[in-house]
Amino acid sequence: MQSIELTADQRYLHCVRFEPQQPPCATLVIAAALGVKQRFYQPLAKWLCEQGYRVITFDYYGIGQSLDKPIQRIDTDIIQWAEQDINRVLAYAIDCQDDEPLLYLAHSLGGQIVALADNAAAIDKMVTVASGTGYWRNASQQVRRTSWLLWYFAVPISTPIAGYFPGKKLRMVGDMPANAMRQWSRWCRSKDYLFDHLDAQQQQRYAAFDRPITAFHISDDELLKRDNIENLLAHYPNAPSTLNDLTPSMTPHEGIGHFNLFRSEFKHSLWQNHLLPALRLD
Repeated sequence: MQSIELTADQRYLHCVRFEPQQPPCATLVIAAALGVKQRFYQPLAKWLCEQGYRVITFDYYGIGQSLDKPIQRIDTDIIQWAEQDINRVLAYAIDCQDDEPLLYLAHSLGGQIVALADNAAAIDKMVTVASGTGYWRNASQQVRRTSWLLWYFAVPISTPIAGYFPGKKLRMVGDMPANAMRQWSRWCRSKDYLFDHLDAQQQQRYAAFDRPITAFHISDDELLKRDNIENLLAHYPNAPSTLNDLTPSMTPHEGIGHFNLFRSEFKHSLWQNHLLPALRLD
């Protein structure tokens, strides 16, 4: 486990690389959900390293350990997380490679924006977990019941006052740079989510992405429905995709939800039986 400091257009990025004892079977980048810190994924990263993978985790600029100044002074949005941060981390992963494949494991937001990175074509396979479009009226019943409070009160009121979105105090999403949160708010209030806000060149990047995708829908996901995931996959029209369902009955536990697959209690069920096979190239 080695800490790596990267820069991308004067943006500070903190990464952690997990190097297996033997030559790696693949290099794997784990891309986080919105507002989630890379440390959340590190139990899985360590386990995958034990299975022979070189694994790289990272925090988007302004999140977690990728803070080089107070968050109130962080000027970034989510598109920049893709075009600059993911692009830079993939470039680092490519530099680490020998001849092994490059894999991309994305949770939620990480699978929505990867095509915007210039070097996304270097990915040999993408696996997504609970990654779908986020228009609030098409989301789960729980989201529809509460998100109006987030979009129409919490974001517009708290963000100008704090200079960032104080999600940790509000117990919503997590602390976010102001521009990133405002952009996500616009996406979630738009019928086709982020795709209503992309220019023609950015839209073309999704059409150009042709790497195979294995997507996982979680049956008790409290945020997204299966339709959300299908909708996102439709925006990768030239990528062969497979959508699999994960249910609590596949585990010894009562529930999975939007986040819990990445917790170590699922090591002997979902990780071993479903995630690990999905990472293999056919």
